[in-house]
Amino acid sequence: MSINNLKTFFESMKQDVAQLNQLIGHLDNQYELLSNRRATELSWLNNQIIELLQNLRQSNLEREQFLQQLGLPANHEGLKLLQEKLPSPTREKVGELMQELNLKTQTCNMMNERAGKLLATQRRFMTRFFGLQDQQAYPDFRA
Repeated sequence: MSINNLKTFFESMKQDVAQLNQLIGHLDNQYELLSNRRATELSWLNNQIIELLQNLRQSNLEREQFLQQLGLPANHEGLKLLQEKLPSPTREKVGELMQELNLKTQTCNMMNERAGKLLATQRRFMTRFFGLQDQQAYPDFRA
């Protein structure tokens, strides 16, 4: 997808919301599979997650390029500046879309951290149980 107008730009944001919803579901399933040590299913799901992340990254790169073409910074600030230039009803809709993207991104981040904590706990248990030296330790997330 090539972004060449505002409508396409905002449509790509809506598509990212849908993909983030899918990612949230996948991350929830990933946690369950990790908890139950279902490696075969986990491998397949991780490939699906990687594909979604690649799609999200690509659409983000295209939006950054579009912002640069408009002479705006290719970041959140550029998006805010673009939003400010829009007429009132569109400005509010874009603001809601930006908030939704931010919330879903934060949700994905928290879910990923939760999975990381589970992995760290499992690894610590296996290391202690088998009396192994921890060759590749995960960070200690204990509070």
